[in-house]
Amino acid sequence: MKQASGTPERIPFWRNVKTLGLLAQVIFTLVVLTAIVILWNNVASALARSSLPADFSWLTSRAGLPIGERPIPYTPDDPYWRALLIGFLNTLKIALVGVILASILGVLVGLARLSNNWLLRQIGTWYVEILRNTPLSVQIIFWFTAAIATLPPTISAPIRLPGGILFSNRGLAFPAIYPGFGFTAWLPWLLGAIILFAVILVMRRRQIRASERPGLAWPYALAGMLVVAASGYLVASQQATIPSTVAVDFVTERGRGVTFTDTNGNGERDRGESAYGHVPVTVTVPEAAIEARSSNLVEQRQVKPSVIRFPVIEEGEYDTFDIRILGESDRERFSIHWIDAPVSGVVFEDRNNDGVWQEGEELDAQGEGFQGVRTVLTVTGFQRDLVSDRDGAVRIPNFDPVGTQAENVEEIEDAGRSGAGGFGPSNLFGANAASDDEPSDAPTLDTVVDIRPSGALVWSPPSVPVSNYTGGFRFTASYLALLLALVIYTATFIAEITRAGIMAVPKGQTEAAKALGLSGRQTFSLVIFPQAVRIILPPMISQYLNLTKNSSLAPLAAYAEIFAISAVVANQTGASVPVTILIIVSYLIISWFFSVVLNIVNARMAIVER
Repeated sequence: MKQASGTPERIPFWRNVKTLGLLAQVIFTLVVLTAIVILWNNVASALARSSLPADFSWLTSRAGLPIGERPIPYTPDDPYWRALLIGFLNTLKIALVGVILASILGVLVGLARLSNNWLLRQIGTWYVEILRNTPLSVQIIFWFTAAIATLPPTISAPIRLPGGILFSNRGLAFPAIYPGFGFTAWLPWLLGAIILFAVILVMRRRQIRASERPGLAWPYALAGMLVVAASGYLVASQQATIPSTVAVDFVTERGRGVTFTDTNGNGERDRGESAYGHVPVTVTVPEAAIEARSSNLVEQRQVKPSVIRFPVIEEGEYDTFDIRILGESDRERFSIHWIDAPVSGVVFEDRNNDGVWQEGEELDAQGEGFQGVRTVLTVTGFQRDLVSDRDGAVRIPNFDPVGTQAENVEEIEDAGRSGAGGFGPSNLFGANAASDDEPSDAPTLDTVVDIRPSGALVWSPPSVPVSNYTGGFRFTASYLALLLALVIYTATFIAEITRAGIMAVPKGQTEAAKALGLSGRQTFSLVIFPQAVRIILPPMISQYLNLTKNSSLAPLAAYAEIFAISAVVANQTGASVPVTILIIVSYLIISWFFSVVLNIVNARMAIVER
């Protein structure tokens, strides 16, 4: 009989389950890679026969593609890769903001569905049932065409909200904070504040563990960081000076200019001199005039007859203003009633000679408004504080010198006033009525442009110089429509996830909290919701990814995200396959980012079992 040796008998590899499993995986991987290579070769050969690019060499070619919403500087002369980068950043902007807002709205609706209040519960239920079953594409089209494009007023008369926020059919503009002249000197202080925050946070946590008593670590760390950052801001702001090479090239006749780096010191921007963005400037016009004609507007689904509009001039930006109707016959016949002096008013015919506008006096005998009445607004002491945008652009209203408006031009017949003439930026804010061959001694417009000192940060409020926002930070109408649709739609699913997560917490937890004497608010915030978050978070990740991928419907709202720009690029270059690969990679990167971050948060919140 053969004795067994001390070492176990070695199993042949063709009988080893682990080895066979590993070998099967290797073979499967090789088969998949081979199939991909064969497929790519076939696609590349087909594209080559059709004279279409199969590589990415076209990325460095000139794009020639205008993009309205640009988070970073871009011109049509930039290459394709930069245009695609703009689309990727726009997708990221809609995804990040949408995730935050959808989470807040979804949690609130989910709580409303569990409320003891019958009305709140019904509102939450109907919200979820109606909007969840309405296609997202329909909601995007509704918000873009039926809400954002029609309900807000036009850019010529935006809604001025508290805090300097402006809202119109061009979107939402609000003040923004940009780096100032002292920002570079403030950066070391910021870095030191962040390091101090981390050090205090770690030390405080160790202290809490050692004391075996409950406590919070972040308030102490946050207080230390704010003290250091604020001290550094004051020091850097006091030491900040205006760089000697920064200058403003302002064209008075056009009401616009640019801040730039004046390397040769001649005060004018020459070829090769780069723009210098976010420079605070003050534009002063001692006396100026601007002409506008009355028009019949259709705004916010209402007909507004005999309206005159001037650029938005805020109170405090001028000393005095005066309006005058041009033309002797019109001046004797019409008067002006201010709706929002000195921005908008109504031309009316004072039929009872009381000097006060009465309803119906803005209409003629046929019930139509008076169009084409020429008016001129004279402003004295105009002064506006601006901050140039990232491209260095500065803009004010297109003022004319006082006295250059023609008093008598070809008269417009009364019968032609109603329905005559169009309405647009040219007649909205007036045009220079002086002829090209005006005498050399004609009045000129005096404009003074000064660069203001700034600290580490500069406050940039928005304004409307002509027909669009300038300054501040703005969300376009397309962005707002897409954001509203994505947030409202995704929030319905988050609401149901929130409701299910709260209901999944055992009722014994609520009973135990009440037995300890906790109030209803304390029970929810300290016992129920923290446990529900562990259940809610995993399915919420899927909704965040769905919101990101649903942003590919952005062309319905004319928003230039990665899918919309890629479609144009593919059409121009013919590189449909490489562009499709870039689209897939872009969405994978954003999805991977959300998955990694939220999985880390989920792992930290998970209950640690023994």
